Amino acid sequence: MSRGRPVRTDRAREAFLGRLAETCNVSESARVAGISRRSAYEWRDADPSFAAAWKDAEEQAADLLEMEAWKRATTDKSDRMLEILLKAHRPDKFTDRVKNEHSGGVTISVSGEDASL
Repeated sequence: MSRGRPVRTDRAREAFLGRLAETCNVSESARVAGISRRSAYEWRDADPSFAAAWKDAEEQAADLLEMEAWKRATTDKSDRMLEILLKAHRPDKFTDRVKNEHSGGVTISVSGEDASL
């Protein structure tokens, strides 16, 4: 990952990304890496490859969460967790649908100080 950065910085970045992939928690990842949250965000904003690695780490962490949800849904027989997983993976079939219809007009009137906005 080094592009002329100090080895220490590369180690901190790797530690940060590794923990982020496990927890999806920026504060915890920064603590483990020995950096501030602000530094992590500055690195992400300044370095497209680090930003891409960050996004990948978040996806890995989300995959871990999803595996845990699956385990709870099937092992612990959690109907709610099954519902959440089905809505996530088959939204066309399992997402709640609400149909709102309106006929007629709507009059909106603004007065007072907000009228000039």
